[in-house]
Amino acid sequence: MRFADLPAGFLIAHRGGALQAPENTLEAYRWALRQGLQVLEQDVQVLADGALGVMHDGTVDRTTTSTGNVCDHTAASWKRLRIDAGTYLGGNWGDDLRPPLFEEVLAEFGGRALLCPEAKSPGTMAPMLDALESSGVDRETVLVQSFSRPECRVAVERGWQTLWLGSTDPAAAAADGISWIGVEAQAVTSSLCRSAHTLGVKVACYTVNRLWRWRNLKPCGVDACFSDDPVYLRDGARRHRRDAFAGGDWMPGMQPDGGVRGRFHSDGSFGFDAEGSAAWVLLGSLGPADPSAFTLDVAMCVDGLGEDAAGSLVLSTTDLPFDGSVSGGEGYEFLLHRDGRLVIRRFGDGVGAPVAEAGSTAVVAGDWVPLRVTVAAAGVSLARTDAPGAASAPAAAGPELGFLHIGRRGGAVRFQEVVFT
Repeated sequence: MRFADLPAGFLIAHRGGALQAPENTLEAYRWALRQGLQVLEQDVQVLADGALGVMHDGTVDRTTTSTGNVCDHTAASWKRLRIDAGTYLGGNWGDDLRPPLFEEVLAEFGGRALLCPEAKSPGTMAPMLDALESSGVDRETVLVQSFSRPECRVAVERGWQTLWLGSTDPAAAAADGISWIGVEAQAVTSSLCRSAHTLGVKVACYTVNRLWRWRNLKPCGVDACFSDDPVYLRDGARRHRRDAFAGGDWMPGMQPDGGVRGRFHSDGSFGFDAEGSAAWVLLGSLGPADPSAFTLDVAMCVDGLGEDAAGSLVLSTTDLPFDGSVSGGEGYEFLLHRDGRLVIRRFGDGVGAPVAEAGSTAVVAGDWVPLRVTVAAAGVSLARTDAPGAASAPAAAGPELGFLHIGRRGGAVRFQEVVFT
C-alpha cells in the first residue's frame, strides 16, 4: 500500500488516535492497525544527543510522570520516561508505557503502515529524513510534514512527499514542489480544494473528531483528514446499543465535550470523580436503531452533589459539543437533582429552558438510581424505575435524537448499564 493507492478522503490516525489510545506511543500505533487504520501520524523532535523522540508537546509534563523540556533529554533518559496513561487518558492502559524513539517507530511500522511524521521542533526535518533514509523505508509509504515552509523545501529537495501544514496557499506550495497542504478544518472551502487540485496539490484538513464537521468537509473535496478519533469518522454513529464501560476503553465517538475527561471505575462504571464544574462526554457510537422512537435505560450513581447540582443525560440531533446547550442543534437534557427532582430541559440553537418537572425520592450519595428516558412521536419522558415520579413533555425538538451525552451540572456522578432499546 502506498499513499497514491488510497481513496480520496482517507483518514490519518493523529498521534495514533489520541482520543482512544495513549498518544504517540507504540501501543497507540498497534491499536490503530488493529482497527484497520492505514495511516499513522507522529510528532518528531530532536533530543539533546541528536536522537529523535516522538512527542507532541515541547515538555514531557502532560503525558509522562516527569517534567522538563523534550530537547533536554538524551536517548537514554528518553527511554526511562514513563507514561501514566491510566491517569491522563482515563482508561485501562496502565502506567508503564513510554514515549518511543522515532527509530523504534520505523523499525516496527515502516513497511507495515503508511507513516506521516511531522518535524515538530525547529531543525528536525533533516535528521528526520536521515532516519527515514537509513531505515530503507519506501518513500511512497511516507508523507513528511511541517508547519515550516523552509523545512518542507528541505524534504522536497531530498525527494520526499511533503505536506505543508497551516498553508492555504496552494500556488506557493506548487511553486516549491510541495504536493500537499494541511489546512485547519474551519478554513477549508470547496474553492480552496478546487484551486489546489488544479495545481496538482492535495488538501488535508486537521484536526477533525466530530461527524458533523466531517460530513460538512467531505463534499468540499478534501483528500485526507487528520483525526484523533478516526474509527468514529469512518464507521459513523449509533453502531452500539450498550455501553462498554466495563472494559475500560474509550469507545469510538466517546469524546469529552470540554476540558474534563472523566474516567472509568473498577465497578464497570464511568463518570466524574470530584465535585466541580459542569462537564459532559459524548457517546457518539452508542445510540438507538431508530433515533425517532426508543427507550434509554441508565443507572446513575450520585457520589456527591452540591445544593443545585445534578446528574445529566443529553439527547441531541447533532454530535456538536454540549456545554449546557448546543448551538446549531436541538434536543433535551434530562436531570436528576439531589432532592429527587426529575427535570426535562429543551434546548435549540443555544437556548435552553425547563419544559417539565416532577418530584421523586431524594438521592442518597453512593446509591445507584435506575432511570428511563422514553422518546416517541408524542413526546419525551424521564422516570425512575425504582421509585414513583415521572416528568414528561410534548415533542418539540428535531425528529431524530440520535446523539447521547452523559455528564453533570456539578458534583461527582457515575454511569453504567447504558442501554438503548
